Amino acid sequence: MERQVNRRDFIKTAAGATAALVLTSGPNLFAEKPKADAQSEFKKITMVDLPYGMGALAPSISERTVNLHYNKHHKGYFTYLTGWINAHPEYQGHTLEELILKNEGGIQFDEAVFQYAVMLYNHNWYWPSLRPAGGGLPKGKIEKMINASYGSFNAFRKAVLENAMEFGVGWVWIVQDGEAVKAYRSEYIDTPLLKGFKPLLAIDVWEHAYYLDYENDRQKYVETVMANLINWNFAEANLAKK
Repeated sequence: MERQVNRRDFIKTAAGATAALVLTSGPNLFAEKPKADAQSEFKKITMVDLPYGMGALAPSISERTVNLHYNKHHKGYFTYLTGWINAHPEYQGHTLEELILKNEGGIQFDEAVFQYAVMLYNHNWYWPSLRPAGGGLPKGKIEKMINASYGSFNAFRKAVLENAMEFGVGWVWIVQDGEAVKAYRSEYIDTPLLKGFKPLLAIDVWEHAYYLDYENDRQKYVETVMANLINWNFAEANLAKK
């Protein structure tokens, strides 16, 4: 069977089911129920610590939303992925990035490992991309690169919002592409890692990231993140990394 056949359609179909499973009893995509083991081979697979208190992003993002998002969605991806890896040696000994690149386009279990790895990877980027009393205008190298790429911060901000408001769910990223900084939309279960872009910041635009606080007003959520929470210091630090 060709490994790339209908992958995009499969991901779109599975995305809603995957999210729903996390909200109920946890992921249940496989027949077997693996158990995580802290001493096993997946020590390289980590879940980022929340870099602030649960209520620190309020009122822009409520404590209730952060708690649900971090402790149910994010932790659900981590727990199931690491449990599955622990039970199946063929997936052990890889970093999260390697799991994504190795299993991209897979079928059956490979496809599921890819999905959970991407969702864990993306969420690991999301929380450090926000900070209390963040937002506003960037400073330093990131500011210069944005202005060189878009002509002005306002034009860049418009591009971020346009990407956020595209139909469907996914992520809006601020990435480095060579000498340029660009807004990039990854749909459903996807990541800029697969396109060779260097991530700088991530904004989750799946509904679980904002619906309790903004209902269906995704634009207001993203505008609020850009105005009050986006962590330009994190972007600047990522630019400095090789």
